[in-house]
Amino acid sequence: MTTAPTIPWTYARLAGLPLVWRRRVLKSVLAARGLVARLRGRNDEAGFAATFESVLRLPRREALRLSRQAARHDVAAEIEWCALHRRPIAAIRRDIARVTVSDPAVMERVAATNRPVILAPLHMGAYVVGLAALMLRHFPGRPMLVLRQRDDMAMETEVIERLREVDVDVRFLNVGNRSDFLSAIRFAQKGAVIVVFCDLDPSYGAPAEMPMFGRPFRFAFGTDTLARLTGATVVPLATTMDDDGDTVTFGRPFEVRGQGPEERATVADIMRRHLQAAIAARPEQWHLWPMLADYLPSSETVQDTLPVRGGAPHDLAA
Repeated sequence: MTTAPTIPWTYARLAGLPLVWRRRVLKSVLAARGLVARLRGRNDEAGFAATFESVLRLPRREALRLSRQAARHDVAAEIEWCALHRRPIAAIRRDIARVTVSDPAVMERVAATNRPVILAPLHMGAYVVGLAALMLRHFPGRPMLVLRQRDDMAMETEVIERLREVDVDVRFLNVGNRSDFLSAIRFAQKGAVIVVFCDLDPSYGAPAEMPMFGRPFRFAFGTDTLARLTGATVVPLATTMDDDGDTVTFGRPFEVRGQGPEERATVADIMRRHLQAAIAARPEQWHLWPMLADYLPSSETVQDTLPVRGGAPHDLAA
């Protein structure tokens, strides 16, 4: 049984504003709060600075700047979930209209085939809004099937189910065993667009080596099996947030024909390149930095002052 999500009063007030206003007001409020803290002699700049220095090989000043942006983005992302949860449908439609697709021709080509499709986003930015924009513009009338491993995330469930009110036929499927996985295959073959996040940690199953930034990262990677069994085209993507709206960018779409180790290594490298490029372009917007140790061997763990971050739910299945 799920419980209703609790939304802080301040978040609820900001979430009720139009997109541009809520993001700019939040930016101004947090900037003022940071200035007051520094004037009082408090250092609020630690955050992920050491992580960014170590993993991304950044100088201290740049790492501190990104760390401040990451803290602001975490709050902004939570407010976007609240906005989807609380705002009128007409307002949500206006937010979706502010999504820019970097290369719409990519999705047009994929959609035109009428074959099964797997969208593989990262946990970056306001990714639910990005997915809704893609479904409405390129896959109208097709259901979206979100794979996940548990159903106790109240905010996630209620927000994504609200997409039905904007004409996105979204469904959930828990994939805890083989029969659930087979259900996903049947859904894909019947025309559903499958959503499988590509940046889940190895504990979600079928881990693959995907070294990034000179470190031995490993990610869960069951997408290749699902793509092979369904004949789907996999489209890696990432959504990022800015003051005026969101942008969806794509990695290299691919298909999986065989099941040998060479084929798996090839498609894992495509996904690795997408992950690294997306994170390197906007590192402050990747929601999963607090779980960095889950992706690396213990000898590679980066010591940092990692804050406890609520953020958006991140339990969707691999």
